[in-house]
Amino acid sequence: MIPIRIDGPAVEPVSLAEARVFLRLDDDDTHENDLVLALIQAGRLLLESATRLIFVTQNWRLTLSRISGQGVEHHEIRLPLAPIIAITQVRALDEEGAAQTVDPALYRLRPGAVPPLLVLTDGFPGAPGGIEIDLEAGFGPDASHVPAPLRQALRMLVARWFEQRGDGGEPASTELPADIALMIAPYRHLRLQ
Repeated sequence: MIPIRIDGPAVEPVSLAEARVFLRLDDDDTHENDLVLALIQAGRLLLESATRLIFVTQNWRLTLSRISGQGVEHHEIRLPLAPIIAITQVRALDEEGAAQTVDPALYRLRPGAVPPLLVLTDGFPGAPGGIEIDLEAGFGPDASHVPAPLRQALRMLVARWFEQRGDGGEPASTELPADIALMIAPYRHLRLQ
């Protein structure tokens, strides 16, 4: 199951103004703004990937080609995104790929499950062509909803990249710097196989 982002986020967890203050950039010199904005977005994407969390509200679509097991009822689907704000729509696909919108009474999120689980209940229609799940994920619609340690890790990552923008050759490692990794450690949701 590969998540496809439909839209969002409307804002980044760290604003340009916040990043400029953290970087101690002079307010009169704005020629670095495009670079700082690109670093904020790249940093958010990296930290979202490392934590398997969505920071600011985004809309996603998940497509599951098959459901294993005997019947669709009482099947649990592990969702690869968290935190889930809402399941906005579920569609069952027939053999030709035609979609039928499923009544929300026939599925639910399992409360407290980590990772989030979508439970398909009795009466869920057959879906030989798979299932599409549209959902809204994130801590909330603006930066204030994102936990402070994640926002601080993003500021630190942007600062590190801004200061070392290609001047030091190839990176020594593809891993996050130790101080940033420690800051996000309580939020990491590791995949257990």
